Formats: sequence, structure tokens, C-alpha cells
Amino acid sequence: MKKVVLFPVTFCLMLLMTAFRPAAEIELIKKRVLSERVEILIPKGFEVMSEQQMDFNYARAQSRPSVIYTNSKEASISFTYTDNTADQDMIDMYAGNFYKTYSKQFKEAKWFGNGVKEIAGRKVGYLELMKPELGHEVYQLIFFTDVEGKLLMCTFTCADRQKPEWETVAKQIMNSIKANG
Repeated sequence: MKKVVLFPVTFCLMLLMTAFRPAAEIELIKKRVLSERVEILIPKGFEVMSEQQMDFNYARAQSRPSVIYTNSKEASISFTYTDNTADQDMIDMYAGNFYKTYSKQFKEAKWFGNGVKEIAGRKVGYLELMKPELGHEVYQLIFFTDVEGKLLMCTFTCADRQKPEWETVAKQIMNSIKANG
């Protein structure tokens, strides 16, 4: 009798557990970007955005990322290798300045975190927020560090409704960054 009662309970628990798992696990693969200066995990299936698409997307922007990996507009990770001088001692300063700038520029943003953490023995600054963009909300995890004396900015972006699926992946990407000093 006990076996008959346990089977339906166990079956229901298994159904509930599979219902709360993501529909598809997102596989990450190692990539070297910016002329081999940086090693980072990128979601499998993400491709480099074409020059034409980058020109279109950043036609009015003051600056354009050096490279963008995307999966057809659902999510993207961009890398901007700036001309700004940077070293490990400056990452805290950049983190504070970026937070102040983004807070003023995006007053309606919802903040999830910001600061500096150590990844692979190096300081990496980050901002994590949900901000308005072109009439809807986007989730962004922006992280940055120094690479060969210049500031590297990385931005993971997806639509607000996709945050539950991509937030953990975005943090895995950030935590995988290995840059030349």
C-alpha cells in the first residue's frame, strides 16, 4: 500500500522539479577576443555581429564596441577596448565614477549590484542593472578591467523578460574573464 501512495507523490515532485529548471541549459565555450588579449566564456551559438549590423545599431552612438557576440538580438555581449588609460589601481575609481554616471543618466534604473571583485587574481569592476532603452527595459551586466594599460568594457545585455534565463549566464561570463595585464 505504501508503494502505491509514494509513486504519485514522487512523480509529482519530479514534475515540479523539471518545471522549475530552465528550458535549455546554456552551454558556454572559451573564446579569445581582442587579438588574443582576453579569454572569456561565450554562449555556444553566439556569433560575431557583422560590420553592417554594428554600423546600423551604433549609427548615432558616440562610440561603438570593438566586437559584439550575439544570438540574433535575443542577447549579446559586447567588448569595447577604450583609449582610456587603466591599471589595477584605477579599477576602484572607474567603478565609482561609472556608478555615479549611470545613476544620473538612468534615474529610473533598478540596481542589482555594483562594485569591484577579484576574478582570476585581477580586479574587475561591475554594474548590474535594469534600465529603460527604446521603450522597454533591458538587463545589463557591465564589467570592466585593464588590459595592456587600457580600459576594457564588457556589456552583457538582454530584454527584461529574459533576465531569469540569462542572469546566471551573464555572471558566469564575467567570472570567466582572463585578461593580459
